[in-house]
Amino acid sequence: MNTGFIGIGSMGGMLARGFLREGTFAAENVWLANRSQKRLQDLSRDFPAVHLASNRQVAAHCDVIFLCVKAGDTSSVLADMDPELYPGQLLITTTSVIPLKALEGRVPCRVAKLIPSITQEIGAGIALLMYGSRVTAEDRRLLEGWLSHIGRPIVITESQARPAISLCSGGPALLSYLLQSMAEEAVRNNPELSPDLAQTLVQETLSATVRLMSEANMTLEEIIRRVATPGGMTEQGIEMLSRYVPQAWQAVFAASAEKEKKARELLGL
Repeated sequence: MNTGFIGIGSMGGMLARGFLREGTFAAENVWLANRSQKRLQDLSRDFPAVHLASNRQVAAHCDVIFLCVKAGDTSSVLADMDPELYPGQLLITTTSVIPLKALEGRVPCRVAKLIPSITQEIGAGIALLMYGSRVTAEDRRLLEGWLSHIGRPIVITESQARPAISLCSGGPALLSYLLQSMAEEAVRNNPELSPDLAQTLVQETLSATVRLMSEANMTLEEIIRRVATPGGMTEQGIEMLSRYVPQAWQAVFAASAEKEKKARELLGL
């Protein structure tokens, strides 16, 4: 089976490298296409047996194609691929904007949607999957098996996608921002605490908290209850956060949904 990757940017490059590094796909069976030749050459230095190709060549030679381009570039890339696409192929898009039904109406092959996370860089974290109506049970078995090498695949519906994407794909950045702002405010509150020390304290605490969840099977709710004891300073902190954080998250989810809606309107979807 030949596998193709079109678009070797942040997400496409991460997926290709992850699968190749884990031996999910043999390098000689992988075909890569990208607008920037430098990124192709960088990846081929690490995996010399991969094939560097055009969009059309990937479509002509591959049974499975990961389409990792921006929503606005999808139409032109598909136009390149059109002469070679056929019903027996599986096409997996990493853009959340284009509905699967619209993609199925555009191409003859079976289609799925994959939303990866930066955490797949270390072979961890959630990879969200959505399936089109033509996807087979064998497609599901293969795709979920491949993704299990670099993370944890979870199947959702498109109606669940927007908030789920914010939690998983956007989550690392959103959580990092919260922790970074927490450290920065601690420094502003007490200049004797250096920025480097504040960041170290936050990072080590985050790492240990994750271990509590994974190794001691503690839930988020249990950690809050154990730390924020009645009458204590942390309980007071939780009370203050509860006044403002839910509204901030409401705004975040509403803004992301509105941005996706506008992106679809611009694409005529």
